[in-house]
Amino acid sequence: MMTMYQTLATLGKPIAYGYHSKPVTVPYLVLLGAGQDQFEADNTYYVTADRYRLEYYFKKKDPDFEGQIEALLLSNGLKYEKSEDIYIDAEDVFEIYYTF
Repeated sequence: MMTMYQTLATLGKPIAYGYHSKPVTVPYLVLLGAGQDQFEADNTYYVTADRYRLEYYFKKKDPDFEGQIEALLLSNGLKYEKSEDIYIDAEDVFEIYYTF
């Protein structure tokens, strides 16, 4: 079974968990753990599911690549929420993040 990192690496863009240890040029991806959902009853956890945040950094809008990200998430049974385009002035890049 492929890990979430390995699955996202199939998109063909530089990807790192947490941060890139060496400078990379945009576009690139960063994967972060975002906690865990739990179903609890009778003082017992019955189901737990890890949550993730995928950050996509870019200079030029690429709806086709965003569609590839979204198709990959959906094809792996992951329902996601997508942010708006966020401009990061200090780095002169945009970010979109997906939580799933």
